[in-house]
Amino acid sequence: MLCLTARAMKVKKGDFAELGVSTGGSAKLLSEIKGDKALHLFDTFEGLPDTNAIDTHLSRGQYACSLPAVKEYLQSYKNILYYPGLFPGAAAAAEHPSFSLVHLDVDLYQSTLDGIAFFYPRMEKGGVIISHDYSTVPGVRRAFDDYFKDKPETVFELSTSQCMVVKS
Repeated sequence: MLCLTARAMKVKKGDFAELGVSTGGSAKLLSEIKGDKALHLFDTFEGLPDTNAIDTHLSRGQYACSLPAVKEYLQSYKNILYYPGLFPGAAAAAEHPSFSLVHLDVDLYQSTLDGIAFFYPRMEKGGVIISHDYSTVPGVRRAFDDYFKDKPETVFELSTSQCMVVKS
């Protein structure tokens, strides 16, 4: 689903972004499709931050990955920008472009909510936020439901455990 969405968004104005890079697998897919667009990659590169009551199945430091290893894995691709650190603080280094596609894969309620709150106002009309784990991780679903409860957009649950929001 991410690849199909990226192909559709490649022709729209706005950069691509991913929050929750892990080892860079989906970043590589996006890099294969994005063409000349910039790809902004945000991750602690130290694993998950602290969890809260809704995120009981996850733990601090889970999904840790190495920034140098991700950079090496993606070294053949151009126009990739890295923002290591806790989000949204790490986003302060970004120049805050507009986005046509944002992929969220951060597993936690607060991290998901912070990602939506940061990217949603920066989305181009018709741009897409797609998230992993919507139907399998309670905190991700709750973050989307909480944020979009008073917005005009609908959160579409996909059969792939993902969800999608198209900016109107």
